[in-house]
Amino acid sequence: MATRYVLRTGEIIHSNRNPEELDVYCYRTGANDYTCLLLSDQSEADLLLRYGSDELNVAY
Repeated sequence: MATRYVLRTGEIIHSNRNPEELDVYCYRTGANDYTCLLLSDQSEADLLLRYGSDELNVAY
C-alpha cells in the first residue's frame, strides 16, 4: 500500500517507500492509510531523487 507524502509546497505524492528511512512525521488517515509530512529539505530531495524517475514519474 502506498504512503501519502506531503511535500513542502503542499503537493501530495504517493510512494511505496518505507517512511522510516526518511525524516518525516506520519499520522494515520484511515484504516491503514498513512500521511507523512517531509520535515527536511534533505528528506524531500532524497525521496524525489531516488524514487522520482521510476515510481513517481517525475524528473529533475
